[in-house]
Amino acid sequence: MKRREKNEAIGESELNITPLIDCIFLLLIFFMVTTVFIDVKGLQVDLPGAAEAQDEEQQKKDINIQVSASGEYTVAGELVSASELAMAIRGAMEDNNNKNVIIYGDPEAQHRYIVYAMDMAQGQGAEGMAFAIEQEE
Repeated sequence: MKRREKNEAIGESELNITPLIDCIFLLLIFFMVTTVFIDVKGLQVDLPGAAEAQDEEQQKKDINIQVSASGEYTVAGELVSASELAMAIRGAMEDNNNKNVIIYGDPEAQHRYIVYAMDMAQGQGAEGMAFAIEQEE
């Protein structure tokens, strides 16, 4: 008789999960409130793809800036110094009536030379900027 009462008592017991659900909802609300969504602003760059080929017409229209490994700048085929770079970019933009700039960087060039060319082009009102390097065969 005692065994039967024990089994009935065990069978009738239920697990109350209401506090567990409350705890989970509180944790969910805590994590939702404390989560920080960061809006990272950066420079949008259109990198050239391997399959993209440039037309001769596009090369004639866009302003090409070549940066050598030693930091020398060439704008539209003319060698210019760093101090004359802004004026050369502005003149090329006016001549071609285009505000797209392609910067050809030597793989051995330091980043500061490339960034300086970017800053000068952006300061002269460049709307589109692309980067290219010469690949070894």
